[in-house]
Amino acid sequence: MDEIKASYPQEDAARSLRGAAGESSRPRKRGAIRRLFRAVQWAITVTAIVLALLVFTPLGDWHASLLLETAPPAEADYILVLSGQFERAVEAARLYREGWAKKVIFSTMPGGPERYAAVAEAYGLPREAMIFDEKATRTHDHPRTVAGLPGIHPESDRFLLVTSPFHTSRSAACFRKAGYRHIRAVGIGWRTGGQFSGDRSNCIRRGYDLTEKIYETLAWGLYALRGWV
Repeated sequence: MDEIKASYPQEDAARSLRGAAGESSRPRKRGAIRRLFRAVQWAITVTAIVLALLVFTPLGDWHASLLLETAPPAEADYILVLSGQFERAVEAARLYREGWAKKVIFSTMPGGPERYAAVAEAYGLPREAMIFDEKATRTHDHPRTVAGLPGIHPESDRFLLVTSPFHTSRSAACFRKAGYRHIRAVGIGWRTGGQFSGDRSNCIRRGYDLTEKIYETLAWGLYALRGWV
C-alpha cells in the first residue's frame, strides 16, 4: 500500500509536465496560424495591386507587348493554323483569298481538322488547298507533328502562323526551337481591321484580355523551364 501511495507524486509530476508542454505548444500553434494568415493577406493584397495595374494603367499594354509577335503577312509556302478558336480558320481563309499561300495546314488534336475545315470552307477556302494534321494536343506538339507531314521541310519552307494574338510569341518560339527557320506569326486581322495591337488604351479591353495574358505568362514560364522555347 505504501508503495502505491509513493507512486502518486510521480504520476502527478508527469501529468504536470504534459500539461505544461501542451500549454506551451498552443501559443506556438496560434503564432504559426497568425503568420500564415498574414502571409495569405499579403499575397492577396499584392496580387490585387498587380492586377489593378495591369488593367488600369499602361503597364497592361507593356505586358501585352511581351506576349505579342505579329507581323504583316508575307508570301509563304503554307498558312499554318493551330487549334483553338474557330476564328483562326476564318483568318486562314482570308489570307488564302488574298494570295499569301496556296496551301493551308490545320494542325489540331484528333477529330479537330474537319471542324476547322468546315468553317474555312464556308469563308472561301477550297478543300483541295487544305492539309490536315490531327496529332497535336498542345502547343509544344505542333512543330513535331507538322514536320511529320509529307513534303514539309522546316528549315526551308515558309510558314504564316495563325493563332490567337497573345499565343503568337510562345507558339513561334516553339517552332523556332524545333528548327523552323521561316516562321511568321500573324494577328487576327479580320476582326480588328488590321494587325492586332496590345495597346488597348481602355481599362475594359485590358480587363477583357487579362485572363488570357496571365495564362500565357504562366505558360511561357513553364515552357522555358522545360526547354521548349
